[in-house]
Amino acid sequence: MTPEYLTIVAVVALLSVVQAFFGMGVLIFGTPTLLLLGYDFLTTLSYLLPASFAISLLQVLTAGANRVPVSRYLYLLCLPGIGAGLWFAGSSPLAAWTNALIGGTLLLSALVRFWSPSRRLLSVLLERHLPSYHLAMGIVHGLTNLGGAFLAILASGTNTEKDAIRYTVAHYYLAFSAIQMLLLATVMGQRDILVGNLPVAAVSAAVYLFVGNHLFARASNLSYNISLTVFIAVYGVVVLLRF
Repeated sequence: MTPEYLTIVAVVALLSVVQAFFGMGVLIFGTPTLLLLGYDFLTTLSYLLPASFAISLLQVLTAGANRVPVSRYLYLLCLPGIGAGLWFAGSSPLAAWTNALIGGTLLLSALVRFWSPSRRLLSVLLERHLPSYHLAMGIVHGLTNLGGAFLAILASGTNTEKDAIRYTVAHYYLAFSAIQMLLLATVMGQRDILVGNLPVAAVSAAVYLFVGNHLFARASNLSYNISLTVFIAVYGVVVLLRF
């Protein structure tokens, strides 16, 4: 293994702890990290998607009685939106402005989560505009790989129990990763890189099983929701700094 590849493995292993706890993390922080290290967008996806897919798959398969219903708009609107966004991913000016929108939205969402009445208002707004929200989330994720911003708001705005929040995020991210890998392998010529990064996915799965999931099990609902609010705020700051 080259030093560059070991660096990627180390980054993914660290972020796998975050994803094991919140249901997201590898793509959210891994994407800007690898871009800063000099990798292009499609190569970055090829390194990160197998790892994200492995953790999400384990989280969905082991959810048991903690499964909650997932909106049909994930498949009807969000996944087609991801395909469209990924197709236009080379449009860097559009991606930059999208990053600014995401960062601002996340910071506002973090503030809203600290006040119970505003959280109820957020839940009502999500229910009323669920189709358009899913389409926008898909386009943003395909374009920037940062659709987890909107997903975090959706999951925490419609659920309060930590198991339900993480399951919702994991279910969406499993579908996100699957459609992205399919497009990369069949349309964008990244099949060999995806296959070559299966060892990284194995590392992520091991981190989830032996470290991250134990941290999640020990967290209370209150501490989890507080941590998620802080996570959303930090994510917003990171995205804005990248912009």
